Amino acid sequence: MRSDILILFVAVFLFAITVIGCVVQTRAFNRLMHYVAGEMERPLGKYAPRVTVILPCKGLDPGFRENVQKLLTQDYPDFDVIFTVATEDDPAYTCLSELAQSAGLPVSIVVSGINNRRAQKINNQLKALETLSPECEVIVFVDSDVIARADFLRHLVAPLQDEKVGVCTGYRFYIASLTNWPSQLRSLWNRLSAWEMGSPTYAFAWGGAMAIRRSVFEKAGVAAAWDQAADDDLSLTTAVKNIGLDVHFVPQCLVATDGDQSVAEIVEWTNRQLILTKVYYPQLWRRAVARATIMALWLIGMLGALLGWTLGGDQSMGLALLAGLTILPLEVFYLIKARGLWQKVLIDNKQYIRESFLTSCAAIPLAHLVLPWMTLYSVLTNRIQWRGITYELLSPSETLIIS
Repeated sequence: MRSDILILFVAVFLFAITVIGCVVQTRAFNRLMHYVAGEMERPLGKYAPRVTVILPCKGLDPGFRENVQKLLTQDYPDFDVIFTVATEDDPAYTCLSELAQSAGLPVSIVVSGINNRRAQKINNQLKALETLSPECEVIVFVDSDVIARADFLRHLVAPLQDEKVGVCTGYRFYIASLTNWPSQLRSLWNRLSAWEMGSPTYAFAWGGAMAIRRSVFEKAGVAAAWDQAADDDLSLTTAVKNIGLDVHFVPQCLVATDGDQSVAEIVEWTNRQLILTKVYYPQLWRRAVARATIMALWLIGMLGALLGWTLGGDQSMGLALLAGLTILPLEVFYLIKARGLWQKVLIDNKQYIRESFLTSCAAIPLAHLVLPWMTLYSVLTNRIQWRGITYELLSPSETLIIS
């Protein structure tokens, strides 16, 4: 009798968890599809205030010179650029100096020095902000590995015409090679995070491409929030939302990046993203943990049903297992629809178009096995590594540099 009750419980539990998982994913995906479709149809408009672009650099990423050159040749009427590095010994400094000399617009280079109170990227950005021109109306922050289309700045800045918009943001797509499974997992995980960009509640700024009016930056106290921080974009997100303004995702500023890295690098990256979110945007982190918990419970239910079916020969467990597996074809369906959507957005990026659909599909079951536990691990620690430096995130306003 007890075994019958246990079998019934496992079957009902697994069915319920599967339904919850399907509903959550369906709502998030449909919201994003509707949002992106609307944004792609929105006319660009003529809003083009004076912009200062701040580009913090450390080392030479692949395609560094080409990426910076595309930034300097943007189709935008009035902008200047501030490059910033920690020291003149940085390999990027010489390259930036050469590019600055041949640029057809105002370009400066700021050497920020080392500050052990905050992350080096933030220190670079804060030092650059000290040199802003009085004419600057909008500040744009970008990363050196962003491959910008010619109208990148126009699209990124345009929504700021709406006074309710606090910050505009692009986002990154990692493109993994066919055989690099850890990178495939990160690519899939990163794209699932993009689903939140269509939500007014959970949308967040991405530091690789974000634009903010100078007046909003000052009113939100972003510089003060950055003073002893390890993160730029999520702390800016929180500061902007705290004054009642929105984060606006700009699909046209979605960029593709080579995503191949080693297992250790992928684990370090994923851990860093989750812990930064935990400290600087806890509302979004709690949402990620809730989803990971649902998926972890789904895995446990699937394992229980599998054991009950294979070891106990119970047919109802086999049916429960089959019901649990229905979430996988649903996710493949979303992958197909999303693929068509992102190909329209990334129309100039041949790398994304060549990406293997079958490999992406094969990564879905692996993601279910690995990603929930990586997410739940962030509950246990606040320590991250970033470009060779270890940080302990004590609070949003206090960062301890370990080594």
